[in-house]
Amino acid sequence: MLDFEASTKERPVPARDKATGELMWSVPVMDADPTVKAAAKSVAVKIISPVEPVIPPVPPALAVVGVSFVPVEFDGLMVVPWVNGSNRMAYSFKARGLRGAALPDGAAGKASARDGDGPKRGNPITQ
Repeated sequence: MLDFEASTKERPVPARDKATGELMWSVPVMDADPTVKAAAKSVAVKIISPVEPVIPPVPPALAVVGVSFVPVEFDGLMVVPWVNGSNRMAYSFKARGLRGAALPDGAAGKASARDGDGPKRGNPITQ
């Protein structure tokens, strides 16, 4: 993530958190809930950390059924409201770190039942 005010083409300057002075990294995050509107599916979370965060690998229980995204949890997640240029409320997301989310027991079985060739019953989100 670059500091757009301080950077030039010849000299990129990394962005820093205004409160702490620590480096900031931008991580794109997607909400996999099929009921979420397309415009709200993706946001950027700024990670405040002296080192670049490492995205964990896809858990084997999900990879085996074809899931290609990594469920994560954020440490110290903050939602910062602000008023944008159109005079509308907007939000910025900041966190101190991220890690792979713990999968509930039987998550692979539920995923394979949803994603397999067998009959689908009810709402797959709540199964």
